Amino acid sequence: MDAITKRTEDAKSFSFKELGDALVEFFSSLKLAIFLMITLAILSTVGTVIQQGERPEVYIKEYGENVYWWFVKLGFVDIYHTWYFSTVLVLLCINSLTCFHQRFPAIWRSIRQDKVNVTAAFIQNLKRSATVDLPAERSKVAEALGVAFAERGYRVLVNKGGTETTLYATKGIMGRVSAHVAHLSVTVIVAGGLLGNILGFRDFGVCLEGETYHVPQGNFDLHVDKFWIDYYDNGAVKSYNSTLTVIENGEKQVTKTITVNDPLVHKGIWFYQSSYGDSWDRVEKARIVVRDKATDKVVGEAILDWRKEAELKNLGLKLQLTDFVADFGFDAKDRRVYSKTVEHENPAIKLAITESDRQLAAPWIFYNYPDLFEIQGSKYKFELTGYLTKKFTGLQIAKDPGVIIVWIGSTLLVVGVMLSALIFHRRVWAKVVSERHGVTVYLGGTAYKGQIDFDREFQRLSEQLKTLRQSTA
Repeated sequence: MDAITKRTEDAKSFSFKELGDALVEFFSSLKLAIFLMITLAILSTVGTVIQQGERPEVYIKEYGENVYWWFVKLGFVDIYHTWYFSTVLVLLCINSLTCFHQRFPAIWRSIRQDKVNVTAAFIQNLKRSATVDLPAERSKVAEALGVAFAERGYRVLVNKGGTETTLYATKGIMGRVSAHVAHLSVTVIVAGGLLGNILGFRDFGVCLEGETYHVPQGNFDLHVDKFWIDYYDNGAVKSYNSTLTVIENGEKQVTKTITVNDPLVHKGIWFYQSSYGDSWDRVEKARIVVRDKATDKVVGEAILDWRKEAELKNLGLKLQLTDFVADFGFDAKDRRVYSKTVEHENPAIKLAITESDRQLAAPWIFYNYPDLFEIQGSKYKFELTGYLTKKFTGLQIAKDPGVIIVWIGSTLLVVGVMLSALIFHRRVWAKVVSERHGVTVYLGGTAYKGQIDFDREFQRLSEQLKTLRQSTA
């Protein structure tokens, strides 16, 4: 019974070991890394081609309602916060860390190992090697070699024996390590992006001057003090600017005028000046022309401010601009008027009319179709002949707690690539063996990269070693 139990435990432990080895092999696979990188590139391309975080009407106008419905279902309107994009980032991190764990420790041990005690045969079998006989003392030759190595920036270790002295010189270890630091930095960047996806957010706000908006992610209010556009002399837009005030617990915390690439930051939430445009749900002023129905002659006009009543005493009229839509649409199911798009394709105003102290039904007056509806109970016709649009400021609102980690990873990547490109790991061995005629020097070396430069350096070392024969002759 004990034997059966032991075999069962051995089988279980063996199967778990196999499973662990299989997982490590899978996650360290180069094919997996290539697949994940291609997938990430495709998803990023989708996120670049399709605007992210826009209002529904923007997508509907660009692609149509059916395509927009699929975009929402597939998460294409906010692809960087979808579960599948985060999954790809997680797998990429695991892949990179597994590769680093599998390869770097062995390389580091190999680099740090002080291989001083090597044989002459080991040196002669190296790709670059030379053997020189010198009629000189072993200590002087070893000292001269040590100085030659040190002058070239090598770190030298010496092992003295009874009849031989071995020198091991190495430099540029960071050039070997930095390549793996660069690989690891990609993991740091991806981890920062993943943290931003999970804990951060990105949104877009259409804000009007003088209005206050609540920011639930930071539990504070944002007031738009002012919005204006600066122009060049030729009429082109020079810059657009917003003065914003953060209000918290009824008190002003910070006020700043933001422009493109100069955001306001509060509680880790960034407010970028992103865009501007004409409001689709209100105007500043509207010009109304009043005509007599019987004669079709103009009998009066009024410039109406937004939601402020104006009186034409000579006509017995009181007019008030109560609503506006840029592109008139009517929802028959909910019986409501709405703007189909943000463009001013079919503008209309809602006009509250009091005629001879009698309140009439508030009609919609169309800019493009002045005679579309007749106002019952009134002896006048009303035409919308012009209006002054209300400009909105488009604010990109974002919070990304992983941005610092991304910057750290980017710095590591740049430093790692630069060190890997500029510093090359090189190792040189020299064994000075005492002989009857003097000494025999076995010289050999290897380089991880920069083979041509190392060939020249090794050649100069060999020639410098041969000059010792002349100086000691």
